[in-house]
Amino acid sequence: MMLITEGEGWHYIDYENYFLKKGSFILIAKNQIQKFEKNSKMKGIVVLFSDNFLQKNLNHTHLKNHVNIFNYHINKPLLNLDDRSYNDLLGLIERINFEYNIDQDEMKGKIIGTFLNALLLKTERISREKRTSFEQHKYYEQFKEFGNLLEKGLINNKNAKFYAEAMNISYKHLNEVCKAISNKTAKEFISYFLVLEIKRYLSSTNLSVKEIAYRFGFDEPTNLQKIFKRETGNTAMGFKRLTLNQ
Repeated sequence: MMLITEGEGWHYIDYENYFLKKGSFILIAKNQIQKFEKNSKMKGIVVLFSDNFLQKNLNHTHLKNHVNIFNYHINKPLLNLDDRSYNDLLGLIERINFEYNIDQDEMKGKIIGTFLNALLLKTERISREKRTSFEQHKYYEQFKEFGNLLEKGLINNKNAKFYAEAMNISYKHLNEVCKAISNKTAKEFISYFLVLEIKRYLSSTNLSVKEIAYRFGFDEPTNLQKIFKRETGNTAMGFKRLTLNQ
């Protein structure tokens, strides 16, 4: 999480540019790629926390709800805050920072967890006001299950019918779920998901296209190239060169 407190500029998240200014609040999930603009004049505060800290200091119900605000498959990462929301979140972040910097005692983690929980709850409220909320949609939980299965199984299986069977629903129903939440068919969402993961490997590792292809379960690198070209209009190597030059 990142709150901009001064200045303005551009920030790069998962291959999209976002214009930031005072009051911009960024929600960045694990594994997302981000990059700051060169010579940026922005100032802000970053709140970093691990899965382990959340699981240790927040209860399961709160944790399950907080995950939704970081779902980058259906939400953009940027929230632009009004003055009241900005001051509310800044105050909570400053309290977290104060507790973080005092001497360690047995209550420190719990106190930070309490303030962090309040920060995430406030963020969830703001998110519901400013974003299209899918949490109450009848298909939302099934869509999350599909996404979780993709994260675990994408290397070994890219067939939408496989995931429908794993979820004990029909292929037709899985398409309905995906269309309702992401405006993509199940097959289209798998391609989108796959290409996003490939982009991350291309831009953040030194692996060759061939090595990435094998890592994602392709028998031949040309099969990766075909999907990547179809979805992006660019070759995998062309994309890698582009990101290196930015």
